[in-house]
Amino acid sequence: MTDLLLNYRACGAECRDDYLRSIANENGLPLACVQKIADRLGEREDFGALVLICEERRGRVQ
Repeated sequence: MTDLLLNYRACGAECRDDYLRSIANENGLPLACVQKIADRLGEREDFGALVLICEERRGRVQ
């Protein structure tokens, strides 16, 4: 099991897709949008930059 998978599980997700789905739901963003951002950033940034970007976008949507 990789460190990344452990990080996803620590967040309550079984895999990266579950994690991205939860980030999308928490921030009221479309899953496709979150997946696109995550793919651009790379998997190592899922727990830092991705969350910050999605929170920032949520602020613009509301």
